[in-house]
Amino acid sequence: MMNNQLKIPSPEIRASHIAKLRELNRCMDKHIMNLDELNALLEAELREQRRRIDRLREESQATPSQNE
Repeated sequence: MMNNQLKIPSPEIRASHIAKLRELNRCMDKHIMNLDELNALLEAELREQRRRIDRLREESQATPSQNE
């Protein structure tokens, strides 16, 4: 027969697991912050590209076509 009773870990093991979980949490927070910074940089670059495209469109519409 299988024993389905849960075994409660010792206080030392629990403390070790909690310390590891806290370290993982700090590490994940750091990576999330890095991703947030990267996202902000990419958003700024995208805005700048859109501005350049709009400027080029305006310039091409303001300049008469050479084919006419």
